[in-house]
Amino acid sequence: MAKQYGRPVATFTYSRRITKIRPGKTRVLKLRGKRVKVYLEPDGRTLKILEAPKELARLLKQAKKVKIEDGRLRPIVEKPKKETPKEREEKSKEELKKKPIPKPIEKKPEPKPAPAPQKPKPPKRKETPRPLSPTEREKAKLVPVPDKGPIPAPYIDWDAIPPYCMVRGVEYYDYPTPQAPKGMLYELREMFRRNRRYQDKAPVNVLILGPKGTGKSELIKKFAEDTGLPYWQVMGREGITADELLGHWELRNGQSVWVDGIIPKAVRCGGILHFDEANVLDPAILMRLDELLDNKRQLNMADLNGEIVKAHPDLFIIFTMNPPTYEGVKDLPDPIKSRLTKRYVMNYPPLTLEMEVLKRKMGLSDRQLKILKDGTVRGSLARDIQDLMKIVSNLRKQEDLSYTPSMRETQGFVQDLLEGDDFWTAFDRNIKGIYWGEEADRIEEALRAVRPRR
Repeated sequence: MAKQYGRPVATFTYSRRITKIRPGKTRVLKLRGKRVKVYLEPDGRTLKILEAPKELARLLKQAKKVKIEDGRLRPIVEKPKKETPKEREEKSKEELKKKPIPKPIEKKPEPKPAPAPQKPKPPKRKETPRPLSPTEREKAKLVPVPDKGPIPAPYIDWDAIPPYCMVRGVEYYDYPTPQAPKGMLYELREMFRRNRRYQDKAPVNVLILGPKGTGKSELIKKFAEDTGLPYWQVMGREGITADELLGHWELRNGQSVWVDGIIPKAVRCGGILHFDEANVLDPAILMRLDELLDNKRQLNMADLNGEIVKAHPDLFIIFTMNPPTYEGVKDLPDPIKSRLTKRYVMNYPPLTLEMEVLKRKMGLSDRQLKILKDGTVRGSLARDIQDLMKIVSNLRKQEDLSYTPSMRETQGFVQDLLEGDDFWTAFDRNIKGIYWGEEADRIEEALRAVRPRR
């Protein structure tokens, strides 16, 4: 270990064995949102800090000890003892006694001030990552994936990862489903493990179908935050071109230079490549991903810049989209759909679970909303929220509606209740106001079936 990493940044010894991480293993932990590599000696009592950013290395060297909590380091620095006024007075007297009487100094002509040193410019971020050798690619497939915390990715060139690819502060509340008994976050971690191991034989590409507002995008971002992997998002929208996603030629200093789009950047660097609203993208663009999604694991751009880009071993591709039954939404091309080997459906959560999510997101207290084990609710807002959830649940079953109320609308409804609006005002503003004509009459009928207007 010492030969591989050199002298450690800091070493901490404990009287008891550390149980938070496995001994004899290198781990990547977080400190102030940044990555720190640590190694726990086989005895379980000596923790070595192998690599850390400069500003964190200074902090770790000053620390008396560090604690490990939920995949994060917490350094404990001993604060200097404050001196009393009496101690300061005695100290100053002693310093005066020791200080010698200065001799008169002859005045000399003042030298010309030296020119101020120029601050060194920060190094530029790499445009392309360091290419991996075949041996490194084989080793990357065997790096173990832990069940929790950041996923080690030692073969990703982090100097080539832009800051916008690191996700922070995502709110997502996971829950078990028939397809993911341990929750979707655990399921995605397991699929990443399989893709890393079998990418050259049977790569794992994920498709998640679900109506809008069910948290598909937040799920992928939360997975990126929990694992610490780079997150590349391709947002499907009408009119987006291949030049934006794949790249284009630019004239620089009289020469034509190829500039990568986000897709080849992700393919070269590795991490999570998320195609959001994938079925809105032009099928011609999607068909470019044909070889990338199968065991060739390459992006063929030979007709654009003469290059075939080999995928990074830690590239993990996820598609999310609304069901093709939605009006104006087309299906994926069959060759692409057949290569999305793991498919999941994300529906709206059960009503009691959605109310629990509303409570957490909107910061409601137990006095405002309390959900009991039998599914009944109590609190000052309980009846209003429960009635709204019944109406929204009935509307979500009507597939011919032009718009289906999502959790964004239910959050807006709770927000209005907290600001003092009555049930019907909040309902009209957040639910009924979306519709017009005959559909608005249907929404009014759904309201009367649960809670008629006064």
